[in-house]
Amino acid sequence: MRSPINPVRLNGLIHKTNRKVIILVTDTTRIGIGLNNHVDGLTCGLDVARQAQDRLGPYAVTIALLFVSHPEPELVLRGVNQVLGDVPLIGATSAGEYTHDGYVEDGAGLMLISTTGAQFHPLTYRRRWFGLGKLLGSLTGTSEAGLGSEFNHRALMLFPDDQSMNLDGLVDKAMTETAMLYDILGGPGPTIPAPPRPPAMFINDKVLKSGMVGAEILSQRRFGMALANGWTPLSGPYRVTHVDKRAVTKIDGRPAREVYEDFLAEQDIDFADVIPREVLLRHPIGICNEGACKVSVLMGFDDDGALQMTSPPPENALIHILGTQPQAMSTAAERAIRQALSTIPGTRAAGLLFIDCMSTAMVLDDAYIQQRTAAQASIGDVPFLGFRSHGVLARLHGQTVGHYECSVGACIIPGA
Repeated sequence: MRSPINPVRLNGLIHKTNRKVIILVTDTTRIGIGLNNHVDGLTCGLDVARQAQDRLGPYAVTIALLFVSHPEPELVLRGVNQVLGDVPLIGATSAGEYTHDGYVEDGAGLMLISTTGAQFHPLTYRRRWFGLGKLLGSLTGTSEAGLGSEFNHRALMLFPDDQSMNLDGLVDKAMTETAMLYDILGGPGPTIPAPPRPPAMFINDKVLKSGMVGAEILSQRRFGMALANGWTPLSGPYRVTHVDKRAVTKIDGRPAREVYEDFLAEQDIDFADVIPREVLLRHPIGICNEGACKVSVLMGFDDDGALQMTSPPPENALIHILGTQPQAMSTAAERAIRQALSTIPGTRAAGLLFIDCMSTAMVLDDAYIQQRTAAQASIGDVPFLGFRSHGVLARLHGQTVGHYECSVGACIIPGA
C-alpha cells in the first residue's frame, strides 16, 4: 500500500513526497507581487492578495508590504488578511501604486517576501510624535543577542503619516536611537486633498490614523538602499533667517515671498497674486551639497508671505531655488537603482521596492513608465512594487539623512 502524501514545510518551502523528505536549498528569497484596483475595497484586497500569493508560489510569507490608494483602505486590509491569514504585515496609504503590470490609483499594491536570509521585526508608534519620548522601542539588533547574530546587516523601513510628526526630526530620532548602526528608508502616507482623504498606516490587521509603523530588518546580506532626484540649483544661495514648524518666514532677512517673486521675475515666469501650484512644483527649494539636493516641495504662501512646506530647512541653512528637466527626472530612478546595486556588489536582486514622491508624478505625468523602464534596464524582470508617498525618508550611510521630497528611493531585496 502506498504511503499517504504528506506536506513537509522546510525553510519556507512546502514539498510533497510519498516516500521521503527531500532536503531543499536552505537560503532562499522569493517575491510575489500583486496589483489591483477593483471598485469594491474588500474585493480589491482579496484579489491583490491572491495574485501576490499565486506569484510567490509554495513559499511561506515572511512579511507582507501593503500600500493602498483605494478610498476604502480598511476593507482592502480586511480582504488581504482573509487570504494571507496570520502573517506579519506593514504598510500605509499611498497616492498610487505600480508594478510590471501597470499603474493604479484607487487601488492597492502588495509585496510578499519569503526569505530565510533575513528577519523582519514589525514595530509601531501609535500616537502623534513631536520629539518627546522613545520612537522605536526595543530593537533586536541592538540587544546582546542581536549584536552577536549572523544576521549582522541592519536596516529600518518606516512608514509614518505625514501630519502628526516632524519628518526630518523623525529620521534624526531614529538615527540617534539606533546609534547610526542602521540604514533607514521609508515613506510617509500622504494626506490627499481632493477628494479629501487622511493617511493611514497598517500593522497586521490594524489601521492607525496617526503615528508610524515599520520593520526592523536583520539580514545575512545587506539590503541595497539609495535615493536620487533630478533637481539642480537655478538661483541662490540664500540664507534662511527665520523658520517655524511648517514654513520659512524670512530669507536673507526679507519676507520669503519677496525673494521667491524676485526669482520668478529673473526667470521671466509670469505670476499673479496667487502663484500657480504648477510653478511652485517646478521650482522647489533645496539644500545642495556636492551636486545632490535635499528638496522641499512648496505648498504656497500665507498672508504674511511665509513659504509653507512640510519639512522646512533649519534656520541659517543655505538654500537654492531649484529647477529640473524631464530627462533628469526620468533617469532619477535608474540612478537610484544603480547606486543601490553598488552597495551590494555580487548580490543577486530578488526584488525591488520603489518609494516615489507623489510630486514627481505631478511634474512628470508618465513617471510610472519611466520607473518601469529604469527597473527593466537596470535589473531585468525582477519583481518590483512602487508606491507614491509624501517624499522619502532616508538615512543612508555616507549619502543622505532626512525627509526628501521630489525624489525616489530604491530598496533592493537581496537574493541567495
